[in-house]
Amino acid sequence: MPTKRLPKNAAPDPVWISARQLCDRFGGVSHMWLERRLAKDPGFPRATKFGRLRFFRLSEVVAWERAAAAKSSHAA
Repeated sequence: MPTKRLPKNAAPDPVWISARQLCDRFGGVSHMWLERRLAKDPGFPRATKFGRLRFFRLSEVVAWERAAAAKSSHAA
């Protein structure tokens, strides 16, 4: 059975995740949690719209997670 090959310049990980995938990534938080985070946290990754759907750049989400983890470890 042949294996699927990625193009030479393709990233192995997804570049974009949907708003629903983002909520699932944070433990199944609600859509309202996401709206509040976008309104109150200027450092939270901003969405890009493709049509009516919102997507987030995965690299920005990971960077925000690392920064939030670093803040919480310094506070402890």
